[in-house]
Amino acid sequence: MTVRSVSWTDAQRVSSLLARVTATRSPEPAALVSAMGAARAGAPGKPAPTPAKAAPKAPKEVPRLVQTSDNPADRLDALVAWTLAHQACVGAFVADDNGLTLAAHGISEAHVSLVGPLLSALVGVRTIPGVDATAGALWLGAQMMSWVEARTTRGGFCLGTVGDEALSTRAFEQLKEALGTTVRGL
Repeated sequence: MTVRSVSWTDAQRVSSLLARVTATRSPEPAALVSAMGAARAGAPGKPAPTPAKAAPKAPKEVPRLVQTSDNPADRLDALVAWTLAHQACVGAFVADDNGLTLAAHGISEAHVSLVGPLLSALVGVRTIPGVDATAGALWLGAQMMSWVEARTTRGGFCLGTVGDEALSTRAFEQLKEALGTTVRGL
């Protein structure tokens, strides 16, 4: 009898779970350029009025995560709660590099089960000079899973979010810092 490791994943079970939790992607947005010969808003010979530009929004100031507990479960729960409160997402999770869920809220097990194989696949990408494979985003049906990774002497940890779109570069940096703060000393 073979003993299954923590990183073993049943492909059929993952596929069936993903089929249940993901919906078909929404249709592509309408074309932004009008067809040739389409009627213009202004009178002939006059240029069409230009729409007023909205003032750029100042980025929302996100406070740094401060960990006050030495208890690993409390630290992970605080990280997930901070992520949900300060990032554009509907779910968040923390997993180890085998895909084992350590903390989660608002996300399916099927999504988290992809983390182990995903991080394993990125091992080869990390060998390419100049490529940072410790963060990324992946469409999962109608939702985007974004993740950051931290490597420690005890292995890798992944903080992931699920939402309508990929996180911004600034959000990725905030998540990397928060994950590093959380797993430091665990």
